[in-house]
Amino acid sequence: MFSIGSLVTATTKRVTALTVASAFLLAAGQVPSNDMISLADVALDQVSFDSPSNGIMLAIDTEAASVAADAEIAAMVQIAEPQLTILPDNLPSRLDDMVASITDAQAKVGADADLKCLARAVYFESRGEPLEGQLAVAQAILNRTESGRYAKSACGVISQPGQFSYPLGRSVRPGNDWAKAQAIAVIAAQELWHEVAPEAVSFHATYVKPGWTDRTRVAQIGRHIFYR
Repeated sequence: MFSIGSLVTATTKRVTALTVASAFLLAAGQVPSNDMISLADVALDQVSFDSPSNGIMLAIDTEAASVAADAEIAAMVQIAEPQLTILPDNLPSRLDDMVASITDAQAKVGADADLKCLARAVYFESRGEPLEGQLAVAQAILNRTESGRYAKSACGVISQPGQFSYPLGRSVRPGNDWAKAQAIAVIAAQELWHEVAPEAVSFHATYVKPGWTDRTRVAQIGRHIFYR
């Protein structure tokens, strides 16, 4: 049993705590405003008033009120889980592993004319070269499509006169070299690997001396020199 003074003090503290929690959550947009009334009711519902003949006394189950209020606060106050972007931990760290992971390259190249043109260019211009050199060839062709100085498609770039040495109608030979060229084309087109010859748009074999000398050399990979 408690006197009115001690009851007011205990109840006030509890309702104050509930109201502060409600205001905090309301500001955060997590609690509807009408729930603030029900919070106070949780505490007051635990209170019963009695008026015996010898004066007004107040009976309260303070333990039940405390448990009920704390339970509701705990249910409402929830720390949001951080939204983390989790990168796959099985991405290939080597280009040869990346090439091996592209298992649908033939289907993709067969369904896309530009990818087929790109794969053919890789095959005829750089088969037998390191994979990085093959990828640099594909990336240089794609850089041309975005430069504004050449055609806007891989097929258009490759068919421009005087740009590539192999006959456009020449047939590829099925086998490992063609499979790699198709995978390299997919990797370059989908930007699955970093640029190995940054911003390159031109290249030539090391044994060739081109007539143009005003371009910036950015890399030599295998038997090819790349320029931007």
